[in-house]
Amino acid sequence: MSDNEVDNEGSSPFDDSAEQQVIQQTGRTHADGSSYGVFTLTPEGDKRSKELLCDVRPIIPVIFLPGVMGSLLTDKDTGDELFFAPNTDGMLGAAGALPALIGLWFKSASSRETQFDATQAAVTPLGPINVGKHSDDDKPDQYVDETEARRRGWGSVHRTSYHPVLAWLEEQLNQPMRMGKPHGAWVDTDPKGEKWALNPVIDTDPTEYGAFGSGDKISLDSTEFRHFAKYRYRVYAIGYNWLQSNADSGKEVVEGSDYYDPKTKKTTRLMGIKEICAENNSGKAIVLTHSMGGLVARMAIAMHGAEGLMHGVFHNVQPATGAPVAAKRFRTGGGNEGGLNSFVNGSLVGRDAGEFIAVMANAQGPLELIPMPDYDDGAAWWVFSRLNGEVVMQLPKTGDAYNEIYTSSNWYGLVPDPSLLDPAGTVKKRLEKENSNATVLSDFKDTISIVVNRQWRIKNLYHEKTYVAYNGNGGLSKKSQSSDKGTPGVEVGLPLTKLLTWGKVQWTGDIPAGVTEDELRAATLLQDSHTGKIRVYLESRKQAVEFEVQKVPKLPAGANSPEPDKNGIIPGDGTVPAWSADAQARGLKPGITGGTAQGVQMAFVQGGYDHQGSYNHPWTRWAMLYSIVQIAQDAPEPSC
Repeated sequence: MSDNEVDNEGSSPFDDSAEQQVIQQTGRTHADGSSYGVFTLTPEGDKRSKELLCDVRPIIPVIFLPGVMGSLLTDKDTGDELFFAPNTDGMLGAAGALPALIGLWFKSASSRETQFDATQAAVTPLGPINVGKHSDDDKPDQYVDETEARRRGWGSVHRTSYHPVLAWLEEQLNQPMRMGKPHGAWVDTDPKGEKWALNPVIDTDPTEYGAFGSGDKISLDSTEFRHFAKYRYRVYAIGYNWLQSNADSGKEVVEGSDYYDPKTKKTTRLMGIKEICAENNSGKAIVLTHSMGGLVARMAIAMHGAEGLMHGVFHNVQPATGAPVAAKRFRTGGGNEGGLNSFVNGSLVGRDAGEFIAVMANAQGPLELIPMPDYDDGAAWWVFSRLNGEVVMQLPKTGDAYNEIYTSSNWYGLVPDPSLLDPAGTVKKRLEKENSNATVLSDFKDTISIVVNRQWRIKNLYHEKTYVAYNGNGGLSKKSQSSDKGTPGVEVGLPLTKLLTWGKVQWTGDIPAGVTEDELRAATLLQDSHTGKIRVYLESRKQAVEFEVQKVPKLPAGANSPEPDKNGIIPGDGTVPAWSADAQARGLKPGITGGTAQGVQMAFVQGGYDHQGSYNHPWTRWAMLYSIVQIAQDAPEPSC
C-alpha cells in the first residue's frame, strides 16, 4: 500500500546516521494504472535513501455524479459560460458569489429562456480545480494533482460543493492503513464532532448513524474490510447537461462525451462509465450520487442497461419521488422563500413564476423533479384550505397529477397562463422549424407526459446493491460521552428550523363557510401575482376569494414541531422532503408505504445537514465509507 513521506525527526540528512534513514514518497496513479512520483533533487551530501511506494493493487473506479446545477455548462456555439454555479471557497468566501448572483437576479424571463436552452448547452470538463489539503498532515496535491483530477472529470462539477469530498475520498479509500496501522476516518474520532464523526467507521454499528436494513459493524479483521483493502480506488466525476432529460444524461454518463471548445478549437474528452471501467480493467465501478444525480443513475439503469457496469450505488439526498417545492415555484418562483434564500433561489431559479417557468418548462431534467406518481404513496399534496386550516380541495384526488395539476388549465393548475411558457419565442421557432402543428401549450403538455412516463419507469427501481443516506429526522441530537474540554460534544449539524421544506404545497384563503369543492373548482382566476398570491371569483356566491401559498418553510405559529396538516411544512434537508427521501427506505424502515424499494440494502436516515452541503457532513461521509466497503464485496477476489 502507498504511504505518506516518512522522515526521522531530529536528525540531519548529512550526519553519519543518514544512510540508515529512508524517505518514502507516496506514489500517484498514472492514467495507465502504474505508479509514479514527483521528487525534488537533494544535495549530493544527503545520504538518505529515497523510496517510491508503488501501489500494485488492482483498481476499482469510484464515480461521482453531481446534482442539478452541479455540472458546469457552456454554450456549445460560443464557448461562453451558460451556467457555472458561483464558488464560495475563494479568498472572499460567500461574498465571492455575489457578482454572479446579482447578475442572475436581474435576468428577465425571456433572457433566461434564451440562455438556458438545453439544445445549446454542453457540459465542460475545463472548470476550476481545487485538490488542496484535505487532512491536517497532508501536502497540497499529495493524492491527486490538478492535471490528473481534470483528466478524471473533476473540472466538470462545481468546485466548492464537490472537490473537497472527492479529494478526501482519494485519501480515505486508498489509505485505510498507513505504515501497517489503521489510518484516517476508519479509526479516527472527533470528540467535539466538528471535523469528523464521534465514532470511527471501524467497530461502530451502522445503526449509530441511522441505518435501517441488513449489515453489521465492520472490524479490521473482518472479511469485508480485508477484501475492500485489497483494492485501490480512483475517484472520478462525470458532469452532465442537467437541462436535458435525465434519461439523456444517463446515456451521456454511460457513454461519455467530447467537449469542443469553440474558443481554443480543442476537444477534451469527458469519460463515461464504460470508458472509465475499460481504463482500469475493472469491468465495473462504484457510483456515488448527489441529489438529481441519483435520478440520472437510475435512468441509466432503467433505460440504458447500466446496472452491469456498476458494483453498486450510494445515493445521498436524492429526491427519490420528486419534491413539491419544484411544483410550487411554477406559481411563485424562488424569490420569496425567506431571508437569504429569497435572494439566492431567486437568482438561481427565477424571482417569480414567469422567470422560473421560462427555464423549467423547457428543461426536462429539472422538470423531472416535480412530485412523481408515487410521491407520498400517491397522497394529495396540492392543497387549498380555509384560514383555519380546514381543507376544501386537495389534489391529486386519484393519484393522477398529470391531468389534475400539471396540464390543468384551471386556475389551480401548474401553469394556468400559457403565455409564460415561451417568453423568448424559442419553442415557437423550434416548432416552426420542425413543421409541427403543435402549439407551445400542446408541446408543454407532451413534454410533461414524457416526463411523467419516465418517472413511472424508475418507481422503486434501484441497482441491486444500493445504499442510501438522507436527512429525514431534522436536526442532530447525537452526543459523545465527553470531549477534550470535559463536556459532551455534539456532532455539528443544523437545527430543525433550518432543514424544513414543503411536504405539501398549502394555499390558504378566505373561503366562505359552506363553499364546496365543486364550487371552488369552478371558480375563475381574477388576478395572479406570480409570487404566491391569487384571487379567484366564485360565480355561485358572487364573491372573490384570495389565496396565499405557504411561502417560507417554517413551523406553524406557536408550534415546536412540524404540523403538515396546518401548513404543509415537514422535515427534510431544506429542499428534499423526508416523504420523498423515505421512498428509498420502503421495505426497510417501518411505517413507509408504497411497496419495496427493490435493490436498496441499507438506508441511513440521518439529520443535521442541508441539501447542497450534505457531502461535507460527517454523517454522510461515515455512511458513504461504510457503504463503499459493502459495495466493494461485489468485486472478485484479486488474483495477486
